[in-house]
Parts: sequence; structure tokens; C-alpha cells
Amino acid sequence: MKPILLLLFFTLLSVSAFAQFPLGSNINKIKSYFAENVPYASVQEFKAENGSNAVCFTKVKVVGDYTFYFDNNGLCNFYIVTYDRKDLKEVVYRFDNKFCKLFSNKWESPEGLYAVTLVPAKMGENFFSVIYKPMPATLMTGTNALASN
Repeated sequence: MKPILLLLFFTLLSVSAFAQFPLGSNINKIKSYFAENVPYASVQEFKAENGSNAVCFTKVKVVGDYTFYFDNNGLCNFYIVTYDRKDLKEVVYRFDNKFCKLFSNKWESPEGLYAVTLVPAKMGENFFSVIYKPMPATLMTGTNALASN
């Protein structure tokens, strides 16, 4: 029983680490990571509606995929993971326990570096999506100043 719990623990850690990895990475690093660590059925490169480059890795033996979108500098600025509709409860449970919940469908990484947004399945769809985006930078001003009346 202990080996199973230990394996589960390391799996959860790797999922959290992976969530941060692609943001800011280039397509070659992401492709290399998938080739070495993530089983996928196919990979497809395409142009997104806004003209930016994207790459999609289709999951093996389950509904879903990983789609990465790149900015003009070739760096991943957000990505979307789709899951089978039946996995919704498990994914929400994992996010509630791993991230800081902001809204019923939005979480923030504990470090405040990226946001996770759940897009529920529409009627008739057998999947839902999770969008990972960097948190907007906030301008810190006057942090050492004291308030005065």
C-alpha cells in the first residue's frame, strides 16, 4: 500500500511541476519533453485563429489533448488541456487541493505565477477544458511607504 501512495504523491508533484513548465518554453523544449515523458497518439502543428503558432498533442487511449499556443517570439504564452467529461470531479478535487481557489472555475498557483481556468463541457460534448495562463504582472509601488493622514 505504501508504494502506491508514494507513486500517487510523486505523480501529483509531477503534474504540478508540468503545469508551470510549458509557460515561457519554446516549441522544441515542449516537443522534447513530450517525446521523453508523455505518451501521446499524434502531434499536429497549426496556425491559431489569431495567426500565432500552436501545437496539439492528442492523448493516448483517453479523450483529450494538450494544445500549446506561442507568441511572436516563439514562447508558449498559454495552453489548454482537455479531459474526458467523466474526469471533471477528480480534476476539480485536485485543483481545489493544490491551488488557491479564486472562483468556482478558476484557481491560482500557490506562487501566484499562473491561473488555471476550467471551461465546462457544453451540451453534447464529451470533454471539458482547462486553460493555463500566466498571472498578469502587478505593478508594486510604494511598498515601503507608511500611510499618513
